[in-house]
Amino acid sequence: MTSDDLHTALLRPAVIQILRAAGFGYARPAVIDSLADLAARYMIMLASSTAQNAFTLHNTPVPTIQDVRLALSQSGALTPQMSTAEEGLRDAVEVEGVMVPYEDLRGVEGFVNWAQGPVNKEIRRVAGFGDDVNVEEIATGLDDQEDYLSALKTKHSKTGEESRYQGTVLGKESEVQSVTIVGGPATSIAEWTQKSLSASAKNNAWPPEAMSPATSGISSAPLTPLESE
Repeated sequence: MTSDDLHTALLRPAVIQILRAAGFGYARPAVIDSLADLAARYMIMLASSTAQNAFTLHNTPVPTIQDVRLALSQSGALTPQMSTAEEGLRDAVEVEGVMVPYEDLRGVEGFVNWAQGPVNKEIRRVAGFGDDVNVEEIATGLDDQEDYLSALKTKHSKTGEESRYQGTVLGKESEVQSVTIVGGPATSIAEWTQKSLSASAKNNAWPPEAMSPATSGISSAPLTPLESE
């Protein structure tokens, strides 16, 4: 299975749950695949725009919330929203006794109200997050409610442990085990690699150790005077 197939397989349950929350009782596989493809393309576009904003604005591969917000604005998800030039024409505002540049937050507030509003109430319930959820706890990973994917993994795991998912994208990373070489010139692959690199560098050194400048064939050869024809 390729990475694209795996990501599509992981995205399809989320799309199905969203359709279910929206009131659809059934859908053709082609419809689900098309919606999953659209969702994947949209998230890739947001991720690419966020990464580009991070490199452009502060030359780092680690994005900030401002980079995500700008990507949402560029994709048209935050409306209405003023441009940076339009915000600069507005007077500064006072926030907690400090004058700060004017910032148009209508689009952000509208997006948050839409995500937390009654329109997505059923989606939040299906996902395992009720109305009493703390958004900040979810963002920091401190929320103790279980989402549907974790519940689904627990349901299909006979032991209820994460061991069957270890080393996959759904579980923890596998621990690297050291390999011991018995009866060889080295006790580990790392030691064998180091010895091989050292031997290669020694053999490729110039001048070779077996031929010093004083005893080399070139320096000990008799000099023949050049005669003009």
